[in-house]
Amino acid sequence: MHHAKAGANVGIIVDNLLQQHLLKTALMHFGFKVILTIDPSRINDNPELTSEVDAWVVDILDEEAEHHWLDDLFDGDIPVLFGMGVAPERTSEHYPRWEKRLFSKMKDLLSGDPLAMADESELIELESAITGSDPLPLPALFKDLEMGLPAEHVWVLGASLGGPDAVKEFLDSLPKGLPAGFIYAQHIDSRFQQTLIQTLGRHAGITMVPYQEGAQVKTGEVMLAPVEHEFSFDYEGRAISKNVAWPGPYGPSIDQVMLNVAQHFGKRARYILFSGMGNDGAEAAVKISQQDSTIWAQNSESCANSSMPDSIVATGHVSYIGSPRQLASQLVNYLQTQWMK
Repeated sequence: MHHAKAGANVGIIVDNLLQQHLLKTALMHFGFKVILTIDPSRINDNPELTSEVDAWVVDILDEEAEHHWLDDLFDGDIPVLFGMGVAPERTSEHYPRWEKRLFSKMKDLLSGDPLAMADESELIELESAITGSDPLPLPALFKDLEMGLPAEHVWVLGASLGGPDAVKEFLDSLPKGLPAGFIYAQHIDSRFQQTLIQTLGRHAGITMVPYQEGAQVKTGEVMLAPVEHEFSFDYEGRAISKNVAWPGPYGPSIDQVMLNVAQHFGKRARYILFSGMGNDGAEAAVKISQQDSTIWAQNSESCANSSMPDSIVATGHVSYIGSPRQLASQLVNYLQTQWMK
């Protein structure tokens, strides 16, 4: 059985150049190493590379051609993903779903977890890091607001690999006393949720709280979305667990958090996507954009891995891009403008 290492070696056998290119780009996007991209007629050209392949992705668009080699491939002991179908254009609204389906199938095929997500080492580094972000000044009009009330404005923060670092810098930059509440969806091993809460809540003027059944999103608080189960909201905005695992390859599903928040909070919800591998959040961005929505993303230069925010930006629905510190500043200004209205 092949176990997926981070960056499993993938070979692509496809008889169409555009399809080859789209598959290669998508697989690299999810952290796979594409070591071989060939036309079926060249199947035996690189025996030394072929022996390195952990999984094959095969797509034959010409149905007339003869493919005896395919039987040999299926009989071999290297897993084969066959027939993903023609990839939609990169700019199509169907692309994020196609890309996510490709990733889910690869993950099943390789029976491991090829997705690099935030892990313990990232959190340990953060604990010893000196915070470089002094909080921005609190605008005068927010000076005497009472904190801890159910939030009128709810911001979803979505992140994966490199996320804790970026989100910590963002939260450390926010002044205490802002009239906003947050829901933080971070791909992470469920064992490290408590560490994440402690590490990120340490210097921030905003309180990190674990998910709690029946709790409301409050001003001045960041509620961590649970890794183990999906949740949504009742009519009073109280968190209710659905007692099912998150859909998709990892928890929490940022797509699903965004959709569930949008369903309850509508225009009162905003979304910021930070560092991460993969494309979680892109599909939701496409759907949510049908109702007038505000979606921001971290810029590539400041990300440990920019695949995720780049995917969201590629949907065309992102209205602001910046470093974590710039995103914090943009948020303060945004709230001030909203408040004055």
